[in-house]
Amino acid sequence: MITPKTEPLIFAKGVRFARRNEMPKGREDALERISKANITTGYIQFDDIGKPFSSYFEANVHAPNIFLVFKDLALSLLPDIAAPLIGLKDEEPLFGPYTDLSSAIGIFEPHKDLLQNDGFLEFGITFQSEETIEEIFVQSPKYFKIWTNQPEVVASVFERAGIPRCETLEFIDEYPMVSKSINPRGEAAWTGVFDAVKTAFEKLPAPDQ
Repeated sequence: MITPKTEPLIFAKGVRFARRNEMPKGREDALERISKANITTGYIQFDDIGKPFSSYFEANVHAPNIFLVFKDLALSLLPDIAAPLIGLKDEEPLFGPYTDLSSAIGIFEPHKDLLQNDGFLEFGITFQSEETIEEIFVQSPKYFKIWTNQPEVVASVFERAGIPRCETLEFIDEYPMVSKSINPRGEAAWTGVFDAVKTAFEKLPAPDQ
């Protein structure tokens, strides 16, 4: 198997660096920082954390591949029961009920393009108990956060996706940035997706006992 290599990151359509006219007065020096940014695909891994999760990951994935990688991670990491999450930038996410894994993933399928491109939406999936947490979360700047007790599984999924392990990794929200929520007609899109997923939570089947 070919060893994955870093690539310049393809950003989500609703996420970009701030421009000169969007900088606060006195912060024009930030443009020089942006010009030196090196934001690539890759993941960083922190181990030996302890219970309820042993490892924590953060990862940059090309925007067009975010949902595919999310789905592969969910199917590889989580048990047959899981709960979906939907959230908005700078707000606490809303947890859906526990349901079967396929339903928890499937609730996002109709909205996958906006979920991986909208600059305000964030989403995830989780299984939690007193002893363990397995959780995958895609924040609004569109990078992954993963809490797990199966780090080798996460690493394997990233390898399949061509995402390399890195010692250090930059993320777009370390720089002045702009988040946008716009559909093809130029309208804010997050409200429709958020409300649709929230409503769908009420119709999720109870997990098999």
